[in-house]
Amino acid sequence: MAARRFTRRGALKAGAAGAAAVGLSACGDEYEPTGARSSDAPNVILVVLDSTRADYIGAYNQNALARTTNIDALAKRSLKFDLAIPEAMPTGLVRRTLLTGMRSFPNRDWVLSPPMPAEVGWTRPLPHQQLITEVLGHAGVTTAYVTDNPFLIGPRYLDFRRTLDIGRPDFSQGAYRAFNSPFRRPAPRSAIEKYLMPALSDTVEVRRLQDYVGWNSMYRVGERNYSAARVMRGGMDALDDLKDRQPFFLGVDSFDPHEPFDAPPVYVREIEGQPKGIQKRGILPIQPFLTPASRLEKVDIDSDTLQLIRELYAAELTFVDVWLGKLLNKLDDLGLTDNTVVYFISDHGITLGEHGIIGKSTPRPYREIHQIPYLIKDPTGRMAGKTSRYFASTHDVARTILSFQGVRAPGAMNGEDLTVLFDGREPTPRPYYTSCYQETWICGDYEWLMISTPDGSRRELYDLVNDPGNTRDVAATAPGAREKIDELWRVLVNEAGGTLPVFHDHIGVVGG
Repeated sequence: MAARRFTRRGALKAGAAGAAAVGLSACGDEYEPTGARSSDAPNVILVVLDSTRADYIGAYNQNALARTTNIDALAKRSLKFDLAIPEAMPTGLVRRTLLTGMRSFPNRDWVLSPPMPAEVGWTRPLPHQQLITEVLGHAGVTTAYVTDNPFLIGPRYLDFRRTLDIGRPDFSQGAYRAFNSPFRRPAPRSAIEKYLMPALSDTVEVRRLQDYVGWNSMYRVGERNYSAARVMRGGMDALDDLKDRQPFFLGVDSFDPHEPFDAPPVYVREIEGQPKGIQKRGILPIQPFLTPASRLEKVDIDSDTLQLIRELYAAELTFVDVWLGKLLNKLDDLGLTDNTVVYFISDHGITLGEHGIIGKSTPRPYREIHQIPYLIKDPTGRMAGKTSRYFASTHDVARTILSFQGVRAPGAMNGEDLTVLFDGREPTPRPYYTSCYQETWICGDYEWLMISTPDGSRRELYDLVNDPGNTRDVAATAPGAREKIDELWRVLVNEAGGTLPVFHDHIGVVGG
């Protein structure tokens, strides 16, 4: 099924009626460049994956369960950040930060934005926030974005899509229906039994799986039509359109490897290990928990089933990696590799049984959640194969991309310009990192991590040197723990602007 296509200048040529069809107004030279870029500006591809753990990628962990040949190869040609942490999570917060270059932490500007989740922080870009695609377009850079992210292709990001020359939204994710347009042909209950954990039999996951399986049964024929493949193919098609319109910016934003973990069977077979969960229960738990997270004991996941779930996740990441390789091969086939920056990140990770949790736990966003892969490949080969321990973050992305293309960043974009690292210089020192998962606060340095409840009444402290897995809260036992907690709390409050917001009467529903 061909995806709808939005174009900025094409809409202007089409006249008012055509513009209205894609949500634009034809206003003369409204979109003509008003800024400037470098005469030799490179192209930029921003690749964003969802729920991708750094330790499942070979470049970050030589014992990784997934087979990430293409990401690993990209890492060898990139500057790799070992300690990259999103400034705010989950999915919706990260996307807004990527597009605006402005911190969402500490979610002080949150307003309810239906149909986005009614969770703290899930806010569309606000009128005062200038989008990177708008800035680039005004500077004469062709802009394109391909995604199946249910929120970016929904009504709250219409203004973002208006800034694009080429936009290819893909509607293949079941979650799109849950948050935007109800799916009218869900699969019958009998069709999802093999996927459904018994503990989820009377939960909202039943309808979500029915929508997911119903859509797949109609439109997903062969590997090419799995969501991640559709997004990467959309990126390849966009490259065909962009090769004669350089310099360009292309975002390729895949919602996978998001749950349900449902890779094509060939990739499941590639992952080593015996699928004991299938043998024992007779089910394939592609959605084994209540979104966003569950305790293992509450959904009756034993060790064998947990191992299966990890293998299914690894298979899905392996599948995404293969199609990312096809996208990068297309870049090479078109002769664009030597003039294109490749920026690769994930929005956050996912907990797969660690700490007794499966999914994305809001109260306890441990390192499995907040440490992400983060690679920048310079087309001239600078810093290839090097590693940085700088606390790179998601609000650095927009300013760094603009700098690569010689475009002045708006002053409101408050990230760091990481291109200085490619010139042998250092960005502004960042000895601490601060972040939030909705309204749970995170602050750390190279040795310690503090995770705090919304009101600060419980502040957990973890020793990253001796306990990198964050398994022991030492707030009450480690020598000097109280002083360290006070130090990190002061940093957190200062980064938040002097106070931390307090949220009341919000409704917790499904997150990203």
